[in-house]
Amino acid sequence: MKLSDWPSLRLVIPFAGGLILSDTIENTRAEMPVWCLVSFALILAVLMLIYSDRKPRFAGLCLSLSFMAAGMAALRGQMQRVKVDWPDRYAIYHGMLTSYPLERERTYRLDVTLEDSLYRGSNIYLYLPKDSSAAALEPGQIIVFDGKINKPSSEGAGFDYESYLLSHGISGTLRVQAKDWHISQTDVRGNLRTSSVRLRRSIIRKYAEWGLEGHALAVASAVSLGEKRALSDELREVYSTSGVSHVLAVSGLHVGIMCWFLYLLFPGFVFRRMEWLRQMLVMGILWAYAYAIGFPVSITRSLIMFSIVAVCKAAGRENSALNSLGVAALVMLAVNPSALFDMSFQLSYSAVLFIVVLTPLLLDLYMPKFPPLRYVWRVTALSLSAQIGTAPLIMYHFSGFSTYVLVANLFVVPVMFVVVALSMSLWVTGWVPLLRGLTVAALTWIIGLLNTFLDFMASLPYARIELTMHHGWSIIIFYMVVIQLFLWVRQKRTRHLVNALACIAFASVLALFQNFVV
Repeated sequence: MKLSDWPSLRLVIPFAGGLILSDTIENTRAEMPVWCLVSFALILAVLMLIYSDRKPRFAGLCLSLSFMAAGMAALRGQMQRVKVDWPDRYAIYHGMLTSYPLERERTYRLDVTLEDSLYRGSNIYLYLPKDSSAAALEPGQIIVFDGKINKPSSEGAGFDYESYLLSHGISGTLRVQAKDWHISQTDVRGNLRTSSVRLRRSIIRKYAEWGLEGHALAVASAVSLGEKRALSDELREVYSTSGVSHVLAVSGLHVGIMCWFLYLLFPGFVFRRMEWLRQMLVMGILWAYAYAIGFPVSITRSLIMFSIVAVCKAAGRENSALNSLGVAALVMLAVNPSALFDMSFQLSYSAVLFIVVLTPLLLDLYMPKFPPLRYVWRVTALSLSAQIGTAPLIMYHFSGFSTYVLVANLFVVPVMFVVVALSMSLWVTGWVPLLRGLTVAALTWIIGLLNTFLDFMASLPYARIELTMHHGWSIIIFYMVVIQLFLWVRQKRTRHLVNALACIAFASVLALFQNFVV
């Protein structure tokens, strides 16, 4: 088992390293000193040159350094586009709405893309007072507003809000009064982003017309369309405390269900020697679905991986899941370099990476012969792998960990499969009154049962424990320890265990040093 077996990982790792190094130099997010990262990179390069006795290793080193430099340049270029020097005075701006108003406690928040020639293409958050005019706004409308746009700031936010906005392409924020804005163009302009937002809203309205309401409507909208605005704070807390918030995201589960339906719709014996046409039809429908729900990170990653598998299958070639995952990460980071620092990107890729790597190892260690126990162990192994992969990120972002997540997943995973399948089948059965009534009734009952179960799990003693990782370097060391332990179990070599212990010792020394400095 060598890194050379997965060429895409050998490219995406230095590219991500370049993003982290560039971010450190910009002093926007990382806590490690610049000299520490630079020194580590130089020492690593010198050691590779000293112990390299073959030219291919030197060529590989040069390629890795090139991708690291490309990552640094990509993030720097994106930050230069996002960071805008707004004028220190009031001015009049024209902007196109790219989302429906998001209701806050006292205001509506709007995503606005400026249309002015000087700042054209810059995205800002615009806050309007709560009134009927603001609530009636729709994506694609052009509004005119007057004010002084502020740069992203973390002051009073309680977390690094500035980095969060910059990572999501938001260049500024502005709060205006009712008298300081008006609609310039009532006609709705169409582009890919606004049309997909309106499409999702129209489907949700159709769900409501067909009889879905309350929590059932909120969960069905989240799992089938990626629209989570209807989820109440109480329901979000229940899913978070139970450790199953991930099931509310549109992910590989949806791709798998849709693939199953589409392969039934386009059977192989019909196409026979035209397998490439079958794969193109399936991929086209799946990418159209991703466009309709706004290309969330999890489904985009799944579709890139599926597209690679489909191309290999049509060409009669073998495919590696890790290679597909590496290509998906590289493509997404090349398009949006700051996605590396987005929580959803980190959780999605770390979960899939550890599922692909650790689950087969756990299944090889033990496999029950009794079918019910085999199912329980398969789900447990998959959930355990995902939890190991995401645990440090969850502790870093949420300062806590769900205790009963493995038990909850034994029930939630099969139930959520049914919920997703029924939510998607409603797109077809909704036009037939009898089938629509049965589907809505089944969906409402199952979601109610799921929410009741999760509410019970969240109410158990010690359902959530407070565990925090305060620093980014602790996450990196955690993964290094897990990787070394995995290699030790897989290869039975003592040096991997020694490396894991060395990483733990290094983390302890670094923590002591940091506390001493503080």
